[in-house]
Amino acid sequence: MLSPAEIANDVSSGLKHKATMPLLSVVIMSVMAGGSIGMGDIFWAHATVGVETPGIANFIGGFAFSVGLMMVVFFGGHLFTSSVMSGVSTYDKKLSFAKMISYWVIVWIFNFVGSALIAYMYFRSELPLKYGGEILMHFLHLGAGKTALGVEPAFIRGIFCNVFVCMAVWAAMGAKDTAGKVLAIAFIIAAFVASGYEHCVANMFIISMGLLAKAYYLVQVHGDIDALAALSHISVAKLSTLNISGFFHNLAPVTAGNIVGGVFFVGILGFIANKPDFKPKDV
Repeated sequence: MLSPAEIANDVSSGLKHKATMPLLSVVIMSVMAGGSIGMGDIFWAHATVGVETPGIANFIGGFAFSVGLMMVVFFGGHLFTSSVMSGVSTYDKKLSFAKMISYWVIVWIFNFVGSALIAYMYFRSELPLKYGGEILMHFLHLGAGKTALGVEPAFIRGIFCNVFVCMAVWAAMGAKDTAGKVLAIAFIIAAFVASGYEHCVANMFIISMGLLAKAYYLVQVHGDIDALAALSHISVAKLSTLNISGFFHNLAPVTAGNIVGGVFFVGILGFIANKPDFKPKDV
């Protein structure tokens, strides 16, 4: 395994390279990354069907979800939550601030495209209706819970989330073989998911599914929101937050928290702390 100083230097150089790739490559691989995280969410939902104990469901679901990040890492995808570590490249004067911001914006937008596309395709596959519709109802609950979440807790949970995600990527960069990368990602990502933190790209998929679920069930109850509340055991007030406005009410603070957690608490602090151990040729 690489030393922490070697990983820190690789983060600076590697993220600079990713941020300066041709636009078409960034767009394609950002769509891919958003879709991969969505597929990790699908695995999580299917793996926990019928698991009644929350702790066990969280544990199983966390490991299942980690497959999404493995797909991103092994395929070279551009995922917003790890791509924000390009802030290290900017701090190291290898990447301009303007280029960093434009890279973040492009990745965020096309992660959203990939997440929403997978959500729609998954819904149309009718797989969420398996097990008596338990999976689709699961996403209705998740989506409403996220859009009803306050700004402050969403922001703080976003910070915690991306400490784990960026540490998983950091550790995977340090591993020298596939098995090491898999183990690094699986355990660290499982910890983030099981703890209930907020990941903006995962939420792009989950809330999209929540909106599709709400539309589906409203048709079943002839548009009666009170009937849907009774059917789902979700309050009318909470269901009413599950809309486009609520979508961005969640994504804005979660995205900001993800940036703080990834850029500062992992990326820049890790770079500063380890820079004294860089080899002369790296300075």
